[in-house]
Amino acid sequence: MAYSTQKKKMMQLVHIGKNKLGLDDGTYREMLYQVTGKNSSKDCTAAALRKVVDHMEQHGFTVTPAKKHQTKKPDASAAKKALVDKIEALLTVGKKPWEYAETMAKHMYKVDALTFCTPRQLRGIVTALTKHNQKMAKLTEVQADA
Repeated sequence: MAYSTQKKKMMQLVHIGKNKLGLDDGTYREMLYQVTGKNSSKDCTAAALRKVVDHMEQHGFTVTPAKKHQTKKPDASAAKKALVDKIEALLTVGKKPWEYAETMAKHMYKVDALTFCTPRQLRGIVTALTKHNQKMAKLTEVQADA
């Protein structure tokens, strides 16, 4: 049986809550029946499953958002380490994530990751980030004067 994306996510959330609260199968099914009148989450609608999650939250379950894939600082050889550190500093100043530099490398040099960039390519990314940060600083300055 095919479920809607929303129902699948709610079913996953209900089962995560069941495990986090340490409910055994019997207790879980009893709680499910009390809240929805159904014995199985498969028989519930997405709205009914939302009620189950709300009930679990009242009893100590906290919903935490999934961690999205985050690109971390790439491994770099000794020759590239200083350039990667400079890129990190420029990203921090510009309040940009590592994905920003990764995307720049893809667009500018058609490489899949910063790890595969040559020192010359990394210097190009440093230059582009520097110019971008200068441009943003001027924009902020102009807006402050207005």
